[in-house]
Amino acid sequence: MGEENALPTLVGVLVGVLVTGLVGWFGPLRLQRRQAETTAGLQERLRLHELELEEMRTRSALALQRLQNEHERELETARTAQTRVDRIVRFRLVGSAWMQAILATLSRLEAGEQVQPATFDEEFARLRRETDEAAARLMLDGVWVSSADDEHGMTAPLFAAMARATEALRRVVVAAARTGGAADPVPAEAREAVRAAEAARERFRTTLFELLAVEGAGLRRV
Repeated sequence: MGEENALPTLVGVLVGVLVTGLVGWFGPLRLQRRQAETTAGLQERLRLHELELEEMRTRSALALQRLQNEHERELETARTAQTRVDRIVRFRLVGSAWMQAILATLSRLEAGEQVQPATFDEEFARLRRETDEAAARLMLDGVWVSSADDEHGMTAPLFAAMARATEALRRVVVAAARTGGAADPVPAEAREAVRAAEAARERFRTTLFELLAVEGAGLRRV
């Protein structure tokens, strides 16, 4: 009887040991598996988060680049407009200086002063050169200021009128220098040429103000 009871007990003990061993072995294995799954899940979420961050950085960089491009375009537009205005203003100033020199010369001649032809030629050659240069710069904006008849028979009154007034006054200056005295009174022809130049200047001033208000205009003959 003792031996018969001992055998089941031994088997039970062995089964218990085996079960305990299996539990001890499968328990850490399941734990490791769960840890691996948790780690994999965290890594996947981290990867997705990094992708979202990268996408956000890309969108932000593109938005910033667009803003910078728009700002640069606005600055370039402003610079271009300012350059155009500067060229128009420059032309107005040099044209005004030429007209003022004509009026000043007429006043001196009417006052009985003698004007040296060399001084006259030097001053008006400079004024005409500066005005021509300013007119050439206006062509960059599509504005053509001509001083003579073109192929279509159109004449710009401003340059032509001031050139005629200058030449008329020069004849008076040269004639006075030859006689050694002042030309008094100034011939009506010279006075009329100066008046015509003044009238042309007033009309042209209106055109310049129109140019300042025009954006993107095509070629204009003035």
